[in-house]
Amino acid sequence: MHLQNNTKNLSEDTVYLMIESHHADISMFSETIIHSAIVNRMSLLNVPEPVHYLQYLAKNLDEAILLKNALSVCYSTFYRNPLTFALLYQYVLPRIIAEKSKSKSQEIRIWSAGCASGQEAYSLAMIADDLKKKTNSNVWFSIFATDNQASELEAARQGSYHPDDIKNLPQGYVEAYLSKNGGNYLVNEHLKKHVEFSDFDLLDSTTSAPPASIFGDFDLVMCCNVLFYYKPSFQKMMLEKFHRSISEKGFLVTGEAETGIVNASAGFRHYMTPAAVFTKR
Repeated sequence: MHLQNNTKNLSEDTVYLMIESHHADISMFSETIIHSAIVNRMSLLNVPEPVHYLQYLAKNLDEAILLKNALSVCYSTFYRNPLTFALLYQYVLPRIIAEKSKSKSQEIRIWSAGCASGQEAYSLAMIADDLKKKTNSNVWFSIFATDNQASELEAARQGSYHPDDIKNLPQGYVEAYLSKNGGNYLVNEHLKKHVEFSDFDLLDSTTSAPPASIFGDFDLVMCCNVLFYYKPSFQKMMLEKFHRSISEKGFLVTGEAETGIVNASAGFRHYMTPAAVFTKR
């Protein structure tokens, strides 16, 4: 590969180099995300020119691993978007509970896709459990939380979190569902029994839902701040996967920055603004 100084096609050259030199395919990520990760790595390494970084990357497997890890950022906090969780609590989940109360099925099925270390899944479990108590409902809720990072899944199963992770949580939820353990907070066992963590690759086009859920049919799929990391073709594939796995009256929730991506798809329509909450067309 011939490299120009101040390479114009930095992302494209990096994708090619990663495949040729390290057999690592990062072509699914958007050019913007790849470029941003490269700029950050160059800054950390104090490398001023793109061509010098690419030459270094070609010869250094450790750097290839660090770059690939930088593209797969796993970040989450409890109640990451308070507005979204408020709307889930006030409108979406009550509607699902009401529908379940009228049907033969007494199970609410939720998929937390790209769950990182579990904060989103446990936040969903808290509001579902709270609503179940307040409505005197007999429904059971099951949350299938998936990621493809083994270390993140292990941390999620442990359910131990730093105080910074829970800063958005209502104090009542902290008292009801968490216990202090040294400097961290532990999720209680009552909540954990509603959440199952498992490995699942959202980029696998041959699957529609995590095997742990057996058949999908989710009332709610939550996949926040994942879609924008990928190229449009992969965004489309993931949205089609969600569409197949959501029940006819089910909901999809994404990050607010991903609203335009979902609105441009054929399978979903916006349910409420400004939150990124959608139903099937």
